[in-house]
Amino acid sequence: IPILLAGLATLGIGIWQLVVESALEEVLSEDYTSGGALFVASGILLIALSIIGVIGAFFKWRPVLLLYLAVVFLVIALEIASIAYVFAKADDIDEDQIEQDLIRALRRYYPSNNTAYDERLNNAVDFIQGGVGCCGITNYTDWANYSPYTMELGWLPASCCRRGEPAACPVNEASDDGCREAVTEYVQDNLIIGGIIAIIFAVFEFSLLVMSFVLFMAINNALVLTSA
Repeated sequence: IPILLAGLATLGIGIWQLVVESALEEVLSEDYTSGGALFVASGILLIALSIIGVIGAFFKWRPVLLLYLAVVFLVIALEIASIAYVFAKADDIDEDQIEQDLIRALRRYYPSNNTAYDERLNNAVDFIQGGVGCCGITNYTDWANYSPYTMELGWLPASCCRRGEPAACPVNEASDDGCREAVTEYVQDNLIIGGIIAIIFAVFEFSLLVMSFVLFMAINNALVLTSA
């Protein structure tokens, strides 16, 4: 049961990270998506592991219990890889590159003679502005460079609004925070939180590995005595 719960929790965290990362991937040129994929892989392995463990313990099958121990070890190795990846990424975020990516996204947000409407990109920009609570690059006035007519009318994209997402956002309701720093902090915090969660799960799973090894030795000794 503990392994199954850990697997479901790890899978849930991985799916959550993939949803967040998919929006970031539409806007940011740097790859911040592998961490979620590793969590999903670890979660699936843990769920499979719980089934293997129950079967092995119930029937006292030593090969199955050995497989159980091997898979636990593999999951811990995957999570160590996840931890190394997310902390390395968190320490190597290029804020200037994030700014350039945001500028490119804002330029393409509204269709023009040079750009077609890109629903996925627009949804990603709205997800970032609404989710992170920011507007523009340094502040909401950056939209004047990419959509002058909206600023002239006093309206911004709905995702700029502090009070939710109406049909459009009045300038006086827009978030004061720019997305350059907000997105950098959001990406960094997301990676660090993922790394901390991975450390907690890795410690928990290592303790389960030790207990499982003790159980395996006890069952092995009992079978040896029975056959003697």
